[in-house]
Amino acid sequence: MADFVHVERPNVEGPPQPPPVKEPTPSEGLDFLSVHPFVRESVQDKVFGTIIGSALGDAIGLYTEFLTQDASKTFYPTRKFQLVAPVTPRYADNHRSIDHPQCAWTDDTDQALLILLSYLHNRGTISATDFAARLRIWVQQGLRALDTPPMGLGKLVSTVVGSKAFLTSPTERAIDAWIKTKRFVAPNGSLMRTHPIGVMGVGLTEEATWRAATEVGRTTHVDPRCVVSCCISVGLIRGMLRGEVRNEGDVDACIERSYAWVKGQPELMNPGDKDRVLTAQEVERHLERTEFEKHVYAKTFEELDLDSRAAMGYVYKCIGSAIVTLRLGMRESSKGSVVSAEVFENLITDLIMYAGDADTNGAAAGALLGCWLGFSRLPPTWERGLAHREWLLHKVERLSKMIGVTLRTAGEEDTPEVDEDPLGGKTAMTQEQMNKRDHDFVTRMIEEDKQRKARLEREKQKGKFSGWLRGLSGSGTPMERSRA
Repeated sequence: MADFVHVERPNVEGPPQPPPVKEPTPSEGLDFLSVHPFVRESVQDKVFGTIIGSALGDAIGLYTEFLTQDASKTFYPTRKFQLVAPVTPRYADNHRSIDHPQCAWTDDTDQALLILLSYLHNRGTISATDFAARLRIWVQQGLRALDTPPMGLGKLVSTVVGSKAFLTSPTERAIDAWIKTKRFVAPNGSLMRTHPIGVMGVGLTEEATWRAATEVGRTTHVDPRCVVSCCISVGLIRGMLRGEVRNEGDVDACIERSYAWVKGQPELMNPGDKDRVLTAQEVERHLERTEFEKHVYAKTFEELDLDSRAAMGYVYKCIGSAIVTLRLGMRESSKGSVVSAEVFENLITDLIMYAGDADTNGAAAGALLGCWLGFSRLPPTWERGLAHREWLLHKVERLSKMIGVTLRTAGEEDTPEVDEDPLGGKTAMTQEQMNKRDHDFVTRMIEEDKQRKARLEREKQKGKFSGWLRGLSGSGTPMERSRA
């Protein structure tokens, strides 16, 4: 879940100079898919890996969300999680046991799905306006396609979407909310949902993909640090799908191209005061180059201090942890042996055990790592147990066809499905209906939690009884023990 954070700006006398960067990749179109049948099959695998991988990172991240690293070690000493039976029980606090259904993703994936469903409904058009309208519905009524309530809501998104003029001018309302924070807050709420745009950009230029991510992201998050983080994410995903991001050097180049592009857009660098020309030093301060480098070029998760209570939702922490995860995945792939599903499982587990805003970090990292490895290398004990799995797989297949990666059968049309409508093909809920839905949901979660606790207690008592029997059988008389 996106967090609302205030991160102090570092005291830097002069802006560090970024390394020289390559110009944006001019390539576009899908001709590369026809080079060999294996290429299309591989890209399709990566498309599924991106969307499903992010949902898995989100669902697994919930296990440790908002905990400290030490608490994660205490509550999950085996570091093993699975979403198939027997499902790993979550630490039993109200946030985990009552607010979220078993094996389900959270608000991070819900908001990503708003982008995906909008794209399908509009037959391949990325619309920031349509996304904003869907986000307003989601905040009030949840994901209507699945009739699930909104699972978590960041403070900034709540403030922006709740403003009266949000639907007519979402970016302006986002600017207003940001300025009221003295232009300091840079939460991760736009980054967590942006990855589908990287997939949608597979046939677009890099710059067109950046612009789409920027327009959608700025409906709620206008801080330049949020913008550049979204651009990096979609740029990397697009590049991996196209075979243009193949190693860590390519990752670095994409990072710097994204940074340079955002830095060169005056309207993105100084929201709310676009007529004022920034000095070079002011531009670097807005993007906080020192902080930027500290996070995107981190070598380990430890460097990122992910469970910091004051800054766990900082967008640079999220993009930094996603990039570290991707780099580690690339290194595993370079070892020459066949990459197994354990790579995704181990790396995402390593990440979420650092806790903090673990579901959002997991969602962002799962998208990048899932794109790199592909759907075929996602862990079965996670992927097969994900809530709403079949529905999500179907929507990803439709996405893959819409972008031209998966070929349509003869006569197959791209007609939108009913549940891709903003209201999921249903009528708007009344306040009474929403209250009943929420009451029934909480009641069901409480009952399921009671049953889970009762089951655990029975297993505990059974274990004690078995131990007592073993003790009796192993005790014997003093004479019998002396013969042993």
